[in-house]
Amino acid sequence: MKLQDICEVFATLPFPALGDRAHPEKSSVQAAVARVAEAVVNDEFLADCIAWELRLLESDRPRRGLVPFFTLPSRGLRFAFGYWPPGGTPGPHEHTAWTITAVCRNELEVLTYDRVESYRRRQLVPKNQFHATSGKTGYIYDPCIHEPKNVTGDWSLSLHIISPRDGEQLDDSYPPLPDLCFPASVPADEDKHPFSHVIRARQRETGVRQLARILAAMVVPQAPELLETCFNLGSTGTRRRIARMAPRPIQSDSAKSPWVLARTHKDLVLRSRRDGGAVCLDVETSTGPVEQLAINDLAREAIDFVAKEPRFNVDALPGTLSEEEREVIGETLEETGLFYRVRE
Repeated sequence: MKLQDICEVFATLPFPALGDRAHPEKSSVQAAVARVAEAVVNDEFLADCIAWELRLLESDRPRRGLVPFFTLPSRGLRFAFGYWPPGGTPGPHEHTAWTITAVCRNELEVLTYDRVESYRRRQLVPKNQFHATSGKTGYIYDPCIHEPKNVTGDWSLSLHIISPRDGEQLDDSYPPLPDLCFPASVPADEDKHPFSHVIRARQRETGVRQLARILAAMVVPQAPELLETCFNLGSTGTRRRIARMAPRPIQSDSAKSPWVLARTHKDLVLRSRRDGGAVCLDVETSTGPVEQLAINDLAREAIDFVAKEPRFNVDALPGTLSEEEREVIGETLEETGLFYRVRE
């Protein structure tokens, strides 16, 4: 089964065409849910979706909330992955049109609220609680307030198929409910700030690591090639992790190859400073300087150097540091998203 097979389901069922202001019948959504439930437990389908997601990660597109890796042109339906760290939740929020959600790996706990009563009382009124394990597929049809959360100690992955009308303001709109969470407002110029590239680098690293873990356990033809794609997108530390768990050998970074780091964006402004017995590296963001790492003051020469140099060889970090200490600093700088490894 492939993503195209599910797209054909939506094309065959009487879902509104893109631009049509109608909503589908509930029976159509339920029929689609049944097919998605079959697909989400099929590793070939999931690997196909991951292939699209890796293209999205490689594109360096900003990520806020659920970012679609694919949109069905004829229907406008959006397909997106949700990454859930331990304890992760978007908070209670509202959907104004139908959505389908499937748990791909691990599990989620979903709390729903009585929408009408919540607005009437001006506070969230719990209604139901669901425990969704891997493979569980559900849907929202009528406007709904809910709160998914990963209550486990491991990452979860979910698949979302979203109506093009979700998020539209309803005719029955009530005054804003104080307890609802909304997407954070972002200054218009924030995506243009150099630090936005650091945020995207971190998000890409998170996605690559979680998808690589899933792919390494898959026994489908696409998995090895997709795992190599993850390897190529990853930092030095992530590459080492992938090489260890890959079912077939992947050529990791050679100890003899130059370890050159360059700033994620050429206009990033970095500063080093002392804080007691530590040296800190700060980066200028759209809201001011933010600390990115703190390390023993014995590395002050190296961090001073890093703050000034836009590109350098990790072996050339100054100070009385061992080879292992230089490697730790190099990997840490990649983990922050401030620097990436130059591979030629």
